[in-house]
Amino acid sequence: MARVSLLEKKQVAPAFREVYQRSEERSQEVLNIVKLLANCPQMGPEYLRFAGAVLRGEDVPMKLRELATLRVGSLAGADYEFMHHIPLGLSAGLTRKQINDISTWEESSEFDEQERAVLLYTDQVARDNNVTDETFAKLRSFFSDHDIVELTLVIGYFIMLCRILVALQLELEAGFRPE
Repeated sequence: MARVSLLEKKQVAPAFREVYQRSEERSQEVLNIVKLLANCPQMGPEYLRFAGAVLRGEDVPMKLRELATLRVGSLAGADYEFMHHIPLGLSAGLTRKQINDISTWEESSEFDEQERAVLLYTDQVARDNNVTDETFAKLRSFFSDHDIVELTLVIGYFIMLCRILVALQLELEAGFRPE
């Protein structure tokens, strides 16, 4: 059970009701992360706008963004984030085996050199908080400055999200299935 209230539409500030309304208009359940963020009616919508920008991305392929996202979730022990990104990862082109091997990617033969560079960089940013020159050189062999900044923004965003999810013990929506 979450450590804070997950607000229903009738409980949220007027500025946040439109977020709920958009989900309802699409016949989608309001996610628990939205219900959690509704506790902060000024910051919550801004946070969601940034989340949307991160999810849409710019130039880094979605497959690689989702690979980094799933790795951050795995490292953080954030089941909510990890489970919600399984379908996104699959739709972006990751295989079920790659997703299953995220936690042991270094021993897996499922990842190509570019994917391994992304995973190593993700580990060093998210786990070690220190990126070696060797790791950065590997990453640079595949990506432009723009792409490296974009990838780092994705990793940084999901580090922040995972810290929130774990600290506040946010659980998956009742009946959620990642497939």
